[in-house]
Amino acid sequence: MKKIILCSLITSSVLLAEVSTVLPYAGNISYDKSGEKSLKDSAKFAGIYASTGTLDYLMEFSYNYLDISYKDALNIENLKQHDFTLMYNKYFTNYMFKAGLHYINNNEDETFRDLGSGFVAIAGIEGYNWFNKNKLEYGVDAYYSSYGDAHDDITIDHTTTVSILQFTPFVSYTMVSSEKMSNKLTAKANIISASDYQDSNYLSFEISDTFSYDKFYASLSYLFGDMKSGVRNGGFTVFNTKDLYSSSLDMKIGYNFTPTLSLSASYAINRYEEYNAATLQLLPEGENTIAFLTLRYSF
Repeated sequence: MKKIILCSLITSSVLLAEVSTVLPYAGNISYDKSGEKSLKDSAKFAGIYASTGTLDYLMEFSYNYLDISYKDALNIENLKQHDFTLMYNKYFTNYMFKAGLHYINNNEDETFRDLGSGFVAIAGIEGYNWFNKNKLEYGVDAYYSSYGDAHDDITIDHTTTVSILQFTPFVSYTMVSSEKMSNKLTAKANIISASDYQDSNYLSFEISDTFSYDKFYASLSYLFGDMKSGVRNGGFTVFNTKDLYSSSLDMKIGYNFTPTLSLSASYAINRYEEYNAATLQLLPEGENTIAFLTLRYSF
């Protein structure tokens, strides 16, 4: 699995004039111990997110490095991957739009090629309405993923261009109970069309809740359904494999030491069928776990 969980990158915040944010993070992935359920053994990742903006716009950039090791018996070279994401958000009175690009570069071996390197074009529109201090948000994100030197799930004799189209409509409501306490509930649907695959349509749903009290905040997110080669977290998380995900539980707790400095710890459990690129088959369902720490500083 070549995915990076960046759930802490897309957070609800009040955008002040000329605010910049730097967010370094690091963590590891533990794959299923059974060789029948996962060919991978473990992975380490680290990266940085940065943004700058005013009340009118927000520019975002992220870089992530991932190093995956396979189980010893397979004798497969480590997969090393670089992810770059650039996003532009433009704000208006009652709506905003965004456009961006997520680029992936890795060293997948030709004899064990899944999707390889590629890019994801990102576009989205969001509307919002205020009810006193409470806020209703709604919109849709669109993603077009293209892997120009990939294997589909039909043959390993040659590579081809694999394209995936995804639409993610969403709605969220933030309720502010007091100056110290608020809660945000979000619901999303991920509609994926992958015409280059034998099974081309996938549908999944995601429900998340973020609660904050004084300097403490916590979030819980649950994804269920079928997701293959999908995109999450507004374009910052890309599943550039043909693994078939059935559920994902993401948890995060954090603490704001000052208005500009915070630290959070995240943990995720994913249930999925890992794709074996050598046999074009899905392995029996297993799971992996992801843990990482994030430091956030604004100025």
